[in-house]
Amino acid sequence: MAKRKKTVAQRAVGLAAPVMPAPVAKVVGTRWGARLFLLLLPFLLATGIITISWTNGLPMVSFDWARALVVGRRVGEDVGQKALDAAQDLRGQDLFGRESAIPASQGWGEAQPTAWQQAPTQWQPQPASPQPFPGQPQQAAQPAAPRAYR
Repeated sequence: MAKRKKTVAQRAVGLAAPVMPAPVAKVVGTRWGARLFLLLLPFLLATGIITISWTNGLPMVSFDWARALVVGRRVGEDVGQKALDAAQDLRGQDLFGRESAIPASQGWGEAQPTAWQQAPTQWQPQPASPQPFPGQPQQAAQPAAPRAYR
């Protein structure tokens, strides 16, 4: 089996891998783990979840769990609110961008049932064969049993 080449992200993360705990270094050393780590690291540093302090010329990295919970909760609320706003905007428009007959102010849980949802009706069987269009010649009935081919 051919050995895959390492990506630039894997090489960059590989420089920090010796100071990471073994399970973290193993996950971050994968192709997707390295990319994800390089994308998330600036966010974690900017929000204060990860802090780097220098003591005696050595970097000390600390992870603030309380800050991570606060930021995670806030991001979750923001994403949920944005999703709800986008869904309400889409509800007010049809697929072609025109205004819909359903008012956008009507909440998701307040939707009125349609006619087919309100009253159950008797099931009506469909005809066994489709009816031809007017003006088309009638075709002979197809045999019910499958044909054997040799």
